[in-house]
Amino acid sequence: MKKKYWRVMSVALTIVVVFGVIGMIGMSKEKQGNISIDNVSANKSMYQPGEKVNVTISLRDEAKKNQGFYELVVTHLGEIVAQQTDAWQTINGRGELKIEWEPPHTDFKGYLLQIKVNNEAGKTITQTNKAIDVSSTWTKFPRYGYLTNFDKDIDTKAIIEQMSQWQLNGIEYYDWKYLHHQLIPEDGSMEWQDWAGRKISGETVKRYIADARAKGMTNMSYNMIYAATNNYAQYGIKEEWGLWYAEDHDVGKNKGDRFQFSMGASPTGQSNLFFFDIQNSEWQDYILSKNLEALQIMGFDGWHGDTVGEWGKMWTYDMIGDETKGIYVKDGYKEFLDKAKDELDGYQLSFNPVGAQGIEQVNTSAVDVLYAEIWPWDTSSDGEQYNTYQSLKNVIDKSRAQSGGKSLIIPAYMEYDYAESVIDEPFNLSAVLLTDAAVYAAGGSRIEIGDGDKMLSNEYFPKHNLYMSDEHEERQKELQNFIVAYQNLLRDGLEDNGHLIEVVNHEHSKDGQPNKVWVYSKSGNGFDTIQMINLLGVSDNDWRANEGKKETPTIIEDVTIKYYTDASFESAWVTSPDPAYNSVAKELKMAYGSDTQGNFIEITVPSLEYWNMIYFRSTKK
Repeated sequence: MKKKYWRVMSVALTIVVVFGVIGMIGMSKEKQGNISIDNVSANKSMYQPGEKVNVTISLRDEAKKNQGFYELVVTHLGEIVAQQTDAWQTINGRGELKIEWEPPHTDFKGYLLQIKVNNEAGKTITQTNKAIDVSSTWTKFPRYGYLTNFDKDIDTKAIIEQMSQWQLNGIEYYDWKYLHHQLIPEDGSMEWQDWAGRKISGETVKRYIADARAKGMTNMSYNMIYAATNNYAQYGIKEEWGLWYAEDHDVGKNKGDRFQFSMGASPTGQSNLFFFDIQNSEWQDYILSKNLEALQIMGFDGWHGDTVGEWGKMWTYDMIGDETKGIYVKDGYKEFLDKAKDELDGYQLSFNPVGAQGIEQVNTSAVDVLYAEIWPWDTSSDGEQYNTYQSLKNVIDKSRAQSGGKSLIIPAYMEYDYAESVIDEPFNLSAVLLTDAAVYAAGGSRIEIGDGDKMLSNEYFPKHNLYMSDEHEERQKELQNFIVAYQNLLRDGLEDNGHLIEVVNHEHSKDGQPNKVWVYSKSGNGFDTIQMINLLGVSDNDWRANEGKKETPTIIEDVTIKYYTDASFESAWVTSPDPAYNSVAKELKMAYGSDTQGNFIEITVPSLEYWNMIYFRSTKK
């Protein structure tokens, strides 16, 4: 190892370089070839405080043999935590950097590892970043993914490795179970068919769980909180626990009909969901005992309860025909979830109030993470429809306020009708990135990636008619990187401050209007932030892009911002998951001024493509 390339700037950082030959012979500059980075991977998606981080960087070299030195800088919100340089070498066109780092022991922090690969003369040949999440539990900064393929011979390690590199820290095991009301066959068999006839291996599920846990991921079992399929009577479930429609519905459901839902054609004959009263203590005892049994036998970390939404006033068995009586399923969410959390005996709990109907009950319940499947036709309790970018922000803000700071996970199925009409077509990149920006900038989270490298466009998770293009996949990975590196600004206590913001020479709005730059600001923990989401050239603010269409925003450069505030700051920074920044924070010059609207700070950002985050660090005392 050449001493001249060795500089330690933090005792917390240890780097091990493994290349077969450590002593290096000088090489002329003419032999410096085209060095590229094939892959960057961390050994976990989330680390416990005090746990060592291991990152591997694979190098490819057209010149077959080369050498130089690399620089590694670890930052937290732009401030350097550790810095070091060391030698690299390629032999036979290949090289590998193995980086070991012990982060500070502080809980719930995001870091960015920035690596530059330089030649012997010090010129940067290539560079890359990797974000690291140090958190004792996933519930603070949930990054939820999903699994649907439980075939007997599937390579679970390979799938979980892909999920880990997406930086996911929680997994929903969708339709892994035998029946909604009997999750594992009563004979204890570890092989069965689900309602759709898909073959499920319980041993595969167990392997997934073990592999995911080793990567720092939480494993959540999935089923309905209030449903049983056609053969429910065989398991001792009583008709008297059921629910009946207490009003007519425009979907062919009439007053007095049994409340049920068809999932579609089923070779197993279990295609209908019959619904039961979650406020009925006997049903509560039954379904909670079945879920606890499954958690214990399979080794899950928690339960993800589901619904198919709110369907209006219902009758219980003893109310049938009485026009003066009726209940709403959503009104029982908090009671049921609080009891579930208590009886699940330390297991974690998440729950889906479809369409955010009854979300207020869930937000104030004992669930560990918040989750709400959003549909554009549903409305909030104050009458707002969930069809715009701003409506996504609003439900995230409300959930955070009502829950005491939890980050809402949103399944919002992109290009829904278009995806139903095609097979094997790419997602609209702009549609996905703009919806993601709307959610993450507001302090929420998404469930969209699963089964290794798939993306959701449908509430039936195994359906994958759309795929991510190569460019989309690359951008999506950087987005995942970004939300980890800056989780402490995005989802850790900052709240809207209502300050006036002017985007000089560009149309802008504070509520996500089309053909304008969407800007708003937050304060907290010694920082102010400005979120800039680019809707210039985008003709509507509908997040769903139902027909598969969404314009690409018009890139703007040298964008001057006036931020109206009486505060003073030590520094200003801009960063973004977009390629012009790749999650690296760039410091900006600040100029203080005033006009008829008040005192302001003026800054200029180099460019805006999809989403920028500006942040101001308060003056240190």
